[in-house]
Amino acid sequence: MKSPMILLAPLLIVLLASCGIQRKDNAIGESDIITIICDSMDYALLEDVIENAFAQPFFTPQPETWFRLLRYDLADLLERKRDRNILILAALDADHALGEYMRGALDADVRKLVDDGKEHVFVQKDLWYRGQVVSHLTARSIAELGDYLLTNGPKLEYYFRQAWDERERARMLNLPREEEVEAHLRSEYAFSLAVIRNWFIAKDSSEINTVLLRRQHPAHTERWLMVHWMDTTNTALLTSSFALELRDRLTEILYRTYDDSTWAVVDTVNHLQFDEVNFQDRFAIRMKGLWRMQDFSMGGPFVSYLFYDETQQRIYFLDGSVFAPRYEKKKLIQDVDVMMKTFVTASDDLGETG
Repeated sequence: MKSPMILLAPLLIVLLASCGIQRKDNAIGESDIITIICDSMDYALLEDVIENAFAQPFFTPQPETWFRLLRYDLADLLERKRDRNILILAALDADHALGEYMRGALDADVRKLVDDGKEHVFVQKDLWYRGQVVSHLTARSIAELGDYLLTNGPKLEYYFRQAWDERERARMLNLPREEEVEAHLRSEYAFSLAVIRNWFIAKDSSEINTVLLRRQHPAHTERWLMVHWMDTTNTALLTSSFALELRDRLTEILYRTYDDSTWAVVDTVNHLQFDEVNFQDRFAIRMKGLWRMQDFSMGGPFVSYLFYDETQQRIYFLDGSVFAPRYEKKKLIQDVDVMMKTFVTASDDLGETG
């Protein structure tokens, strides 16, 4: 005889399908929490690789994680179905309720892909509520599921990070904006971005082709967003070494103390990372890491993008930095990063930065 929990699984699938919210209310909860639906014994086996995939520390310079992980049983899924981020894990050969649920949740064609070892993760946005990401993660066996988690951690986390960025972008574009600053950038330099209220132009230098935006809210924090451009067709400059050299050259001019005794440089020893990414449909070099003053008096996280705009025949360098010694910094650097991703040039529609 099947256990009551096994019998619960098909009923739960029916209930979840029937409760598809017709008007699509919004998901609720914090964006940095992933609700994990996983059998307790499976979770004990997979906990290390799950944390390695979704709770890797990044340094600001203090270690922080993008996500906090909260595990629940299958019986809790109906109660948790409105959470923003849901990850459901089970192997197809599992003889518990979640295994039964997973086998019933995947149609025959999808099951075949999993049985052949070709697919493991199935991500659905707005499945039960708007602004929600639900990821079903499975494999033929628990051992195979662990191996997949171990080798695909960054990709799996990206699904939730991307959704969080999209939610932040939508929220940001509904905030009051500094429209005069946006218009100035459009008219003077043929680019713009969504400049949120309380950001202001700290430096505006056509001599070095750089605009530096700044925000000093909340109290005792600093955020900077720098846009630098070069009129050139030399795309050979799109390298990590040039991005590093360019940032240090610009911050030596722009990120200085009031008495000019010290300035910001990239910490090349700790946690510096380069990636090739898509930035607004353009190939870009992304640089992430820590900045510090030369005298080590202060520092914090930064993220930069170096890319080429073919229509304008310009190389752009965008850089966002945070100083917030009394605060958790992940949401502050994310806000700057998302703000940079509203960037548009004359090759885009300058009428809308969103």
